[in-house]
Amino acid sequence: MSIVINTNPSGKPSVHDNLWHVASSDNSGVIDMKYVFDVWINGEQKIRVKQFPEPGNGRAYFDAGPTVRNYMEYAWFEPIDTSVLVAQPDLSGQIALTYELRVGEDVSGVTTSNLASASTVGYNWAPPMFARRVTTVADKQNKWMTNRPLTASTKIGENMFAGFYLNDVSGYIGLNVERFAHDNSSQGTTSTLVAITSTRPFLQFNIGTPAILSTTGLSITDTTRYYDIWVNSNEKMRVYLSCNDKYTPYPVHFLNRWGLWDTIRFDLASRLSMDIERKGFGKRDYEFNGNSVDYLSSANRYYEGKINYSNKSMWSYKLNTDVLTDSEWEWLAELFTSPQMLVEIGEYFYPATIKKTNYDYVKFINDKLKPLEVEFDFNSERYTQLR
Repeated sequence: MSIVINTNPSGKPSVHDNLWHVASSDNSGVIDMKYVFDVWINGEQKIRVKQFPEPGNGRAYFDAGPTVRNYMEYAWFEPIDTSVLVAQPDLSGQIALTYELRVGEDVSGVTTSNLASASTVGYNWAPPMFARRVTTVADKQNKWMTNRPLTASTKIGENMFAGFYLNDVSGYIGLNVERFAHDNSSQGTTSTLVAITSTRPFLQFNIGTPAILSTTGLSITDTTRYYDIWVNSNEKMRVYLSCNDKYTPYPVHFLNRWGLWDTIRFDLASRLSMDIERKGFGKRDYEFNGNSVDYLSSANRYYEGKINYSNKSMWSYKLNTDVLTDSEWEWLAELFTSPQMLVEIGEYFYPATIKKTNYDYVKFINDKLKPLEVEFDFNSERYTQLR
């Protein structure tokens, strides 16, 4: 018996897409023959699938994606780190995962395992609607791991997260920040060596002003209009300093399509609302008292006709961005499909979900410049005193 794995996924494939493996066997013509596919992750067998050969060519086509994606880890990101380098997600389940496919066969009820095997690395990025299997994470090497325009805005003292994919990883990176005055003249460039783990090429940064100060010693003040930040000699991100003091800004941090975290600021009007769910029961609002029927007590307190024994409250926030460009509208579709987001209020980060279940892509030619309004649920219930 001979098993051959003819095709494996290539090109840094997404675990959220199909991970097709194609196998062939010289026993595929046997009437009751089945291929046996075992998926192994971190030394453990996670699933075994038996399937008949395809009619016509005798091959088997196995998709490992539905199994592998269940073993990705999402708890690696913590936003409280005050340095520019927040995290380097590992390749063992956080940003990528290596799995082994072992292929055997079952003939006449006798199973022979692991006649051929192959290891594949799947990555935690989500394939796009268009250009599927054309655009891959390999296109982001030595670039910012985001689909946002490489311009952003922040306020002095805020967090702002952005990821980077460094193809050539050594023990250090050169972190560069150049400030520009309000007349667009350079205020100088600061370069700092930052130690990194050389086996982890995906870098989660905080490029807000407090993190830059902590890592580089560079204090960015209101004499600066914007600053550029870049890694080694790669592409730059330009960050403008917002001076809108009319409204309280709310940064929202979310896992983007490439598997790292982005930040969008909601810096126009906001509205906090509360939904209340009450539970109660009715009762008579009077008491029998000898020859009389009393509606109030001796303390002149009327009797209740309904008892409200439980109140449950749930909060949501309606937040508004400034007007957005077409490319920003396209990027922020990822906020609506993100499995994780944090609304930053004061010094705290609140997990949230979005109430709305559809998203309209706004185009300037059709709609002019428009802000985005999003209502966030905080997914946390609070009870008042019970009766």
